[in-house]
Amino acid sequence: MKQIKQLSLFVENRPGALSEVCKVLKDANVNLCAMSVADTSEFGILRLLLDDIDRGSAALKAAGFITKENKVLAVGVPDCAGGLAAVFEKTDMLGLSVEYMYAVTSGSKDQAVIIFRFNDQEAAAAKLADAGVTLLGAEDVLQG
Repeated sequence: MKQIKQLSLFVENRPGALSEVCKVLKDANVNLCAMSVADTSEFGILRLLLDDIDRGSAALKAAGFITKENKVLAVGVPDCAGGLAAVFEKTDMLGLSVEYMYAVTSGSKDQAVIIFRFNDQEAAAAKLADAGVTLLGAEDVLQG
């Protein structure tokens, strides 16, 4: 299945916290391909797509960050009015529960890329592929 490895880590909700993560990745020569932040008053969950997740994870751990690797699906969505609505019609029809999602720039004028995390990644990947949804691989999304 075309799943992509994503790195998640907790960061303090304070000035400079995101900058520290980016500096660690820069110093490790790891390209940050996508980022999403969900925050609370005290901390945030930072989700990253990296061109080298193993090197990025090792560098962040060495800098004192706690990381977790999980898999996400990259879905190619027509970049037009209703493109994402059509994908949601299929996820609803298939009974798939979205845990979270975020958009990624793809460099394509006709296609947006949306990253999805479902409650059952394997089943979601199989069902979406069977329903004709375009699933993208790491080579399509991660540019180093």
